[in-house]
Amino acid sequence: MKTPDACDGLPDIRYAIDSLDHQIIELMRQRMAYVKAAARFKPTENSIAAPERVAQMLAQRRAWAEQAGLDPHFMETLFAQIIHWYIGQQVLHWRATRAPA
Repeated sequence: MKTPDACDGLPDIRYAIDSLDHQIIELMRQRMAYVKAAARFKPTENSIAAPERVAQMLAQRRAWAEQAGLDPHFMETLFAQIIHWYIGQQVLHWRATRAPA
C-alpha cells in the first residue's frame, strides 16, 4: 500500500482504502473476542452495560480523536454506536454461556 502522497491515481487510493477497511474489520473481530471474554467476569446480565465505563471510554476516544486531528464529536458518536452494538453482543453471549437454565 502506497502512502497518500505516493499514489499515482484513484486505483492506488481505492486499494489503500479497501486495505485499511479490511484492517478495521479485522480489528473489530479481535475486539469482539475481548468483549466476549469480558462476559466471563460479569456476574449478572445487568452488569454488562457499565454506563460509567462507557462514559469514560467515550471521553477518552473524544480526546484521542482531538489529538489525531479528527472531528471529536463525530468520533464520540461513532464510538457510542460501536460500544452500544458490542454491549448488545456481549449480552447475547452472556445469555448463551452464563444465564441460568
